[in-house]
This record gives sequence, structure tokens and C-alpha cells, in this order.
Amino acid sequence: MKRLSKFLGAILLFASLSACAAPTPAPTPIPTIAPTNTSIPDNSLHLGVWHDMFYHEGLGRIVLVNGGPESGKLGSDPLELWSWNGRQWSLLSSEEKGPRWRNYASIAYDSQRDVLVLYGGLTEERNYNDTWEWDGRNWTQFPVEGPGAREAAGTTFDTARNKVILFGGSQSGKLMNDIWEWDGNQWTQIPAQSSPEPRFPGGFVYDQTHQNVFLFGGRSVQDEKSITYSDTWIWNGLGWEKIAVNGPSKREGARAVFDSVFGHIVLFGGADASDKFKPLNDTWIWDGIEWLKLAGNAPIARAYPAMAYDPKRSVIVLTGGSNAPNIILNDTWEWNGENWACVSECK
Repeated sequence: MKRLSKFLGAILLFASLSACAAPTPAPTPIPTIAPTNTSIPDNSLHLGVWHDMFYHEGLGRIVLVNGGPESGKLGSDPLELWSWNGRQWSLLSSEEKGPRWRNYASIAYDSQRDVLVLYGGLTEERNYNDTWEWDGRNWTQFPVEGPGAREAAGTTFDTARNKVILFGGSQSGKLMNDIWEWDGNQWTQIPAQSSPEPRFPGGFVYDQTHQNVFLFGGRSVQDEKSITYSDTWIWNGLGWEKIAVNGPSKREGARAVFDSVFGHIVLFGGADASDKFKPLNDTWIWDGIEWLKLAGNAPIARAYPAMAYDPKRSVIVLTGGSNAPNIILNDTWEWNGENWACVSECK
């Protein structure tokens, strides 16, 4: 694929690609897998490998951004939004006047203004640096300067300060560790004296209990070798603090969400790809002080699933991801605070 040929594959799960657009080889932002079946019925969700989810308070539903497989899509196709009602997925929006379909976009839900914020991403033809908002019905593009062309950055909404926070990712092949805020009108870069290493962040979410942004793990590339992290960081709006604590093993492609009923962060899965790819399916809780590993059944091990918390039904919803070359998982699971249960496309 032309859009990804500038990036150099860095983990065993995903195909390596040769550099052509950048003057020097650069890391692929995250995995790209072509599904074996690209026939998509209009009323059926068939996942790719890079999706994000959030709970839309105005609609009262989980919303999946960019449904559909990665192959079979054109850069001219509209971005898709799908909703989950606890039983099935339904196509919610495919707006011709909205943003174009893309990989690796960064999204966050601004609960103060009840809008989805979308930034950047990547297609075959271009790297995006556009800013969009979706109010539940219509898309609006903001012609403003921002963090620059960006793929796979960590993004979340700071409810105490009413700002969308964006961290890291790749800027035209260069891994970043800068941090930006979006207030609904403009992007502002926030200087930080001490920061995590440039990376594609792993778990990245706002901790409402402790009123800070939480970061766990992720991946970088050094000397053409993939490096995965197991570090825990918090951002308080002014600076980063690295927390010296034992917890989950090093991993990329994990997902983290805040559980508002129990007031803690739940982290699931990912993969350690520093040496040999190993998908994971462990579930962890971060209470703001220490990590706790949970026992019990779990979804199939996977990296890069989509995950979001549904406060209306008090469950975490997880779908998609991948655990082997050319394998895209299409199942949907829910976590009720004690156990995982498969609720759709169960094998």
C-alpha cells in the first residue's frame, strides 16, 4: 500500500514495508493487516485493526470510529461510525461531508461539549493533520494549525480542565513525545521538561478519580529494533511524573479505560514484540497507587482492540484487534467488573 510504504515494519506480527516516501527508513506507526474477506454487507460490521471507541453521552451508546476493514477502502471513502446497543452493531454515520476514511486517527470524546474530536491519521495518498468534531449528527472541520501530520497518537479528554490531550505518535515517520491541548478552538503545545520516551503509547486515558492523564507502556523503534515499555506515567496538566511501581509486563497495543463505577482504570491485552511477538489477554486495574492483576476468564489474547466504558450499563465493551498475521478478530466482549463475557461473533 502506497500510504504505508514509507514506514518500516517493526514487529513480527505485521508485514515489513520498505521505505520510499521518507528520505530515511522510519517505523510503521502500528500494524496493518489485510483481512482475507473484504466483502462488507451494508448491515454488518467487519473490523480492521485500528479502531477507537468512546461512550457518547448524548446518544447513550458506545460509538466505534472507522468501522470496516483496512483493505477495500479508498482515501475518498467517508469515515464510518458504528454504535453498540448491548446486542448488536449498527452503522451510525457515513457522511460524505465529513472526514475521509483513514488509519491511525486520534480521537477523544469531549463530554463537556458533547462532541467527538478527531485529529490526523493516514491514508494511501497522504498523512492528515486535520481537526474535526462530530456533534452526534454533523461533522465540522476546523481550519487551524495543530500538532502536524500525526498517526497513532494517544488522545483523551481531561474533564477537570475541559481539554483534549494528545501525546506522541508518529509525525511523518518520526516518533514524537510532545503533548498538546485542544480547547474547541485551537491547539496549544504544552512544554514539558521531563517526558516519556517518544513512542506509540499503550494505555492512554484520563483518570477522573485522581484528575490526571494516565499512560502505560507502548512502543518505540531504536536502531531499527522495536522496543516495548512497561512504564507508568501520569500527566497533571503541567508536567509528567514517572511512577516507580511494578505492574503489567512490557507491551504495545494495550487498551485502557476508566471505570466510573469503581473509580479505577482497567487495562487489557496488548503484545510484547521486543523479540518475539506474544499476544496477551491479561486484565489489570490501576487504582492510582498500585497495579492489581485480575484472575478469571478473558477474551482471546490480542493487540490493538477497541475498548470503551459504557456508564449506562456499567460495562466495558471490547472488540476487534489481532493475534496473528492476517487474523482480524471480529468478536465483541463485555466486562461487568468481575468477568469477561463474549456477546457477539463468539467462536
